[in-house]
Amino acid sequence: MKYIFALMMSLLCANYLSAQKAITSAASAKHRQVLSMLLQQHGQSHDAMKTTAGVSTERVIGQSTHDSMSVLDDSVALNYATNMTSAYDFNMMDYPYNYPYSASPMFNYAGAFTKPQVLFDTFLHWTQDPFTLVYGLYESARAGYDASKNMVSYLDLFADSVTNTNMSYINRFNIANNIDSGYWFHESAGMADSTFEQFFSYSTAGLLTKDSVYEYHSGSWHLVARSLYTYDASNDLTQIDYFANDTDTSFTQPLQEKEQYINTYDASNRLLTVLTKLYTGAVLDSYVRDTFAYTGTHAFHTSWKEYQYDPINTYWAPLFFMSKTLNAAGFPDTVNIEGFDSIMNAWVPQTMDVVNYNSFNLPDSLHEYDYDFTAFPSTPSYNTVYYYQTYLNTTAAQNIAPAEDKIIVYPNPARNTINISQQGLQQSMASIVLINVNGQTVRQEDVQGQSDVRLSTEDTLPGVYWIFVRDKSGNVLHRQAIVKQ
Repeated sequence: MKYIFALMMSLLCANYLSAQKAITSAASAKHRQVLSMLLQQHGQSHDAMKTTAGVSTERVIGQSTHDSMSVLDDSVALNYATNMTSAYDFNMMDYPYNYPYSASPMFNYAGAFTKPQVLFDTFLHWTQDPFTLVYGLYESARAGYDASKNMVSYLDLFADSVTNTNMSYINRFNIANNIDSGYWFHESAGMADSTFEQFFSYSTAGLLTKDSVYEYHSGSWHLVARSLYTYDASNDLTQIDYFANDTDTSFTQPLQEKEQYINTYDASNRLLTVLTKLYTGAVLDSYVRDTFAYTGTHAFHTSWKEYQYDPINTYWAPLFFMSKTLNAAGFPDTVNIEGFDSIMNAWVPQTMDVVNYNSFNLPDSLHEYDYDFTAFPSTPSYNTVYYYQTYLNTTAAQNIAPAEDKIIVYPNPARNTINISQQGLQQSMASIVLINVNGQTVRQEDVQGQSDVRLSTEDTLPGVYWIFVRDKSGNVLHRQAIVKQ
């Protein structure tokens, strides 16, 4: 369906941020994550996001996971602004994080960072260090939304910021609530410097047709990736072509097609197959094929098989098989994952998840049993418990106060435009002044009552400048050095 398109993009964004130039190898490693994102079809998630006004409902506010010895391995805590919701992912269900809290701050629901499946205000994540086995805080995040529940800002901070880079994200949307542009920043010592920027193009029907990613490197911006999107007559996304050049450190060589996804659908516009091709150095060659089956009219799949192409023996080798049984209400209560043993030429059990639900048909608990090569244990290998908050949704959409009082200026370095975005400050910005290194005012704008400003610098000479943002009394709300290219 047309909503699938941007879920495929989660792989591309993950590649930009985590692997940057190593696009192809990251694609292989992230393939199952892509499928998880891809299969968050809009059905149940979209319904959860438009809860009827005045209806009592629930949203997840935490989860905890213990091992078989009752040792706490992992936990999550969330807070929400009024009327913000959460939706459970019934598709992959091969790990306990079926509430995708922060799998990717970009493009993790319905394609365009517009409505993530968990619209939290703040997020805290504790986990056990795999090397020291010490349980402690791992990650915190804050999100901000506009009146249409588009996520316009996201700040991701890690306890170990040396290993995991702190990042912040700003997004702009057009009148149709489609993402227009996105910006990623490195957060270091309280300062945000531009890392990537991405721009999006749409058809007259509002379908994404192209996106382009630029990276700031050695004093200038460079085009590093581009994706093209093709649809059928039903607006189902049938093909994605992704171009990059992961070996060009000079940013001067043309982009090469590195990945291709070819999709098919059933009569209900549900995804049936995904063929993934990767660039081998000479051609695009088949890499992985995924097939999905459904029960009745359910939006989520009830079985999934994955095959990997063996170019030496020229056949599709089976890899994984997921199957689900449904309870009386039509929700998965048992999920089995099997892997293929090529020596035995048979499917071998790997994990079995047993899910219990509450009166809202949301999971109370998930018990994971890990196969020990002979049988499943009698007690769960891991136990995950979900915690909820019951609340009354009083309106379908309202102005949501961003999570953090902050003014953000981006991109930096800038070309022809500087964006100034105000998030939640008690004192509204009234004027913006651009001053050069000699102390001369080169531009001044009256922005009383505005929360998002685009300051033109097209006629400004390249160099270093200071931006001052003041309120109506002349108090400085924010100042920042910025480079004009």
